[in-house]
Amino acid sequence: MAHICQCLSRLLTFRQDFPVTISGNHRKTGQQFVVEVASLAHGLLQLGVSPGDVIAISAYNSDSYLEWLLAIAFVGGIAAPLNYRWSFEEARFAMAVVKPVMLVIDESCYSWYFKFQQTDIQSLKWRVLLDSPSSDFAKKWNVLTPGILKKHIVKPIEFNYSWAPEGAVIICFTSGTTGKPKGVTISHEALIIQSLAKIAIVGYSEDDVYLHTAPLCHIGGLSSAMAMLMVGGCHVFMPKFDAELAVDAIEQHTVTSFITVPAIMASLISIVRHKETWKGGELVKKILNGGGSLSLELIKDSNIFFHKAKLISAYGMTEACSSLTFLTLYDPMQKTTSRPFQTYGEVESKHLIHQPQGVCVGKAAPHVELKICTDSSGDTGRILTRGPHLMVRYWDQTLTTSSNQRNEVWLDTGDIGSMDCHGNLWLLGRTNGRIKSGGENIYPEEVEAILLVHPGVANVVIVGIPDARFTELVAACIQPSENWQWLEHSTSNEEYHLSKKNLQQYCLENSLSRFVSQILLMIVKLDFD
Repeated sequence: MAHICQCLSRLLTFRQDFPVTISGNHRKTGQQFVVEVASLAHGLLQLGVSPGDVIAISAYNSDSYLEWLLAIAFVGGIAAPLNYRWSFEEARFAMAVVKPVMLVIDESCYSWYFKFQQTDIQSLKWRVLLDSPSSDFAKKWNVLTPGILKKHIVKPIEFNYSWAPEGAVIICFTSGTTGKPKGVTISHEALIIQSLAKIAIVGYSEDDVYLHTAPLCHIGGLSSAMAMLMVGGCHVFMPKFDAELAVDAIEQHTVTSFITVPAIMASLISIVRHKETWKGGELVKKILNGGGSLSLELIKDSNIFFHKAKLISAYGMTEACSSLTFLTLYDPMQKTTSRPFQTYGEVESKHLIHQPQGVCVGKAAPHVELKICTDSSGDTGRILTRGPHLMVRYWDQTLTTSSNQRNEVWLDTGDIGSMDCHGNLWLLGRTNGRIKSGGENIYPEEVEAILLVHPGVANVVIVGIPDARFTELVAACIQPSENWQWLEHSTSNEEYHLSKKNLQQYCLENSLSRFVSQILLMIVKLDFD
């Protein structure tokens, strides 16, 4: 039976004395990393964590975060990564859904911890801070630390794994189809199969030095981390994405691979193009893009500043454990003067990537079945998928199918597209109108509901507009209430004054996720004369 901790024996054997994680000034060899995971797992067992228990974790990216994910899986627990950028209300909603026995956090969400102290979550037995609080602090607030849990070093290491019911290992949150956080239950099998697909298509190997640019609470970050664990590569962590820090890390640690979304790629290129010297172009060999299609401008710039890198774009979703299709946009090993953008399959011209029938997102991964469900005689319809990569279920839904039956059930992706004669999938739009911005799914109804509570807003329509960097920008079209004055460039908070600035602040203060309110860049007044 598949288990993600089966990667540990390879790390212990083949990477024993080689660095496996680099986090700040801390480096850990394969042996050190495995010992940390095993010791933490032993501590969780001693504490009383049982197979099937859910442990919520919200933190910046680090080697400790990765160790926790594996240690939870080791004892048969189920990790529920929470997005540290959520508001407290969103975090509380997610906690109510998964009912964790333990909450693990770091400085990114201290405010949550103090609020959860005053909130009755009956399932919660233990609280852990990844940072190192003083002993007085730990006693006062009744918290555990990794040091307390790891006090018993495990030697020799025995890989006696446990499994949670249904083979579940991760509950990865997505906005689903309703705009509310939905817990997608992912199995060991799905994670491993997805990792093997990435290894096969992208070409990851034990020689890779992988920079974590995506948060480990996202399925893209999780699945790529798992792929790198399986091959035994080296993980380089920074707490959260920062373009300047990422560029420095690429040169300092000789990074060979990373994943990106259009916004991240645009930020990296904006830094690199102004550097007098840039070694990363010779170092980076593999870039996997997700969260939206790269514009032709970004593809060209990537070819210039990462000219040794194979550039691949992926299309997928959390419910499918990340990538469904892959499209090679550029391969330096196959480049010719007549075909500057080699692609995965028969789409061999940059002019074929974007067409009226949609955006080409490539061919299905080796383990993925796709089909188009049309409602008429045309070739365009809903994109469906099935296979062992699919989620077990949404966490708060009752299991209705067995493992074998799940592989026979088609999942509606919520997207509209078509398939050409070469097996390339063309993405046309979304059935539910969600907006994809900076790698995030943003739901118009969620933003509209917040703005309509403002006394100065009579009506509002939220739309997505194309953008080369973010894929789409969120635009709010506002009709001011009677007697309210629209001030285009003002920051005034005076009564009956309405402006872009104070509406953005209003969203931020009213439980709208930070990443949504920051992307809310365009607010215009609608006149109904």
